[in-house]
Order: sequence, then C-alpha cells, then structure tokens
Amino acid sequence: MKKWELARYLIEAKKNIDTLLYIKDNQQLLRNIDLREKIAAACQQFYINCCVVLDNSFPKAKKCLCENEIIASIYYERDKNSAHKDENYRSQKFKTPDELIASLKNQLETARIVCKEYLPENITLDYVPHNKDLFRLVYRVNAQMENDINTVKYPRGVFHSYQLSEEGRHYFRNIDTTEQDRGTAEMFGYDYEEVVKRQVLQSTDDIRELSEEEKARQAVIFENGLNSYEGLQNRQDSCIKVNLLFGLNMWVTPNWKFFEMLDELKAIGFMDQFEIEHLEIIQDEGSRAKLNSIFEKYKLKIQ
Repeated sequence: MKKWELARYLIEAKKNIDTLLYIKDNQQLLRNIDLREKIAAACQQFYINCCVVLDNSFPKAKKCLCENEIIASIYYERDKNSAHKDENYRSQKFKTPDELIASLKNQLETARIVCKEYLPENITLDYVPHNKDLFRLVYRVNAQMENDINTVKYPRGVFHSYQLSEEGRHYFRNIDTTEQDRGTAEMFGYDYEEVVKRQVLQSTDDIRELSEEEKARQAVIFENGLNSYEGLQNRQDSCIKVNLLFGLNMWVTPNWKFFEMLDELKAIGFMDQFEIEHLEIIQDEGSRAKLNSIFEKYKLKIQ
C-alpha cells in the first residue's frame, strides 16, 4: 500500500476512538440505544484498522512485531475477537471508559511509531469527541434538517446546476444556473467545461480501479460538517483522497484554542450544537458580559 493508503486506515482507527469519546461524553443522550454494542463495534473496527496498517507495513513479520508487548495485544484482539470469535479469548477489563480509551490511544500511538517509516511524515492523530451518525441521532437530524442547517449557516452559499443529478437537473430545470456558472468560471479563470466533467470521488477504494484519465476527472469535496469536530474529520479524509488521487501531501491539523473557544461559546448559549450563533443572548446583561469575557480571552488567538 502507498503511504496515504496506510494513513487512511490509521485515521479510521483514530475515528473509532473519536466514537468512544463521543459516547463517553453523551451517555445520557444515547441511553435509548445499545451502547455496549456500539462500543464493541468501534473496538472491533479499531483493531481491524490497526492491523491493516501493521500487516501492510511489515508483510509476513507478525511474529517479530509481536515481540513488542503492545503490538502483540493489538494482534491478540484482532485475531481472537475482532476478526474471529475464539472460545479461548479473554477480554481485558476496564473500570471506566477513560481507561479503555487511554489503552486504545496507547496502542494506536505505538502502531504509528512502529510503522513510522511507512506512513506520511506529516500525519497526526487529532482526537475529537464526535461520531457523525450518533450526533445526528442525538439531535434528530434527518436529510431535510441537515439541508436546513447548512442553509442557515451558509446563507450566501450558491448551488450550481452541474452539481445536481440528472433527475435533479430535470426537476429544477426552471432555475438552471448554467449561464451564471459560466460567468463565475470566467471570473475566476477556470474552464467551465472541464469542471462539469468531473465526478465526486466517494471512496479511496475506488481509486485502484480508475484509469489515469478517469482519475483526472475526479473531484474531492472539502465539507465543513455540522460542527468543527466533524469539519476536522471531513477535511482530513478529503486530504487523504486528494493525496491518493493526485500524488500530493496535504494535511490539516486543528487549532485547539479555537475549539476551546467554541466550547465556551456553546456553554453560555451563544452557539448551539450546530455552531449557529444566537444573538438574542446579548440582550441579557449577564450573558453579554460572559460573551465579552470569552472574546477578550481569545482575541489574540483567532485573528
């Protein structure tokens, strides 16, 4: 596998830990579903993803790798429980979710260090408490609601006719934006005809089966997501796609102070869970003072 293919599985394992962080922080909001099953599924995928990285970095070297006690524990979980269900498997017991998460982080970091030579130099493990599906479940976000949220957050966003499916172009034929799109293309100096030929890449798995000509027609969307944690996950996934498609070496990392500021703004009600501002709180003197205090605290960090 190429370095960025391995990076994909490393980051998928990181996102498995993100899922556990989200469950830990939102147990009460998720109490109506089987959390034990969700946790087990996240751990199962974690060990499978870790071993994809290890196996493809060191083919046929499992025995040597397992001289490292932590690497051996990764393979034990994969072989005895995640990939198979052996009768002699004995699970490790954790007293708290924090203990489980700390153990998985230690295993993933060890795998990253062991495989360092075969991974991109600029890859990072940026843990955030978020799972796209569970977040939408908690806040009852269906497809229409998600579209409404994005419309409110990005009121100046422009849709283009070429982004629609064939059915969509027929349904919305009375509001065709082709001429507007051509004008925009000319303004920014890109070729409209080349843009409309592009197809959105859905998965890095598809790249192996694409010809060089087909690769050149692929496009990658960098999506914000419904909050900044999801935005980070989406952008890192998109970087991996771009790097594999075009041989680049892009990567994004978070501004943790900015994330801290957002959490404080949510805590006082200035932002909701979708990071949409609620200006009505500034009508209250106490809330306005808290808001000003937060802005003052971070003013040198968010220029």
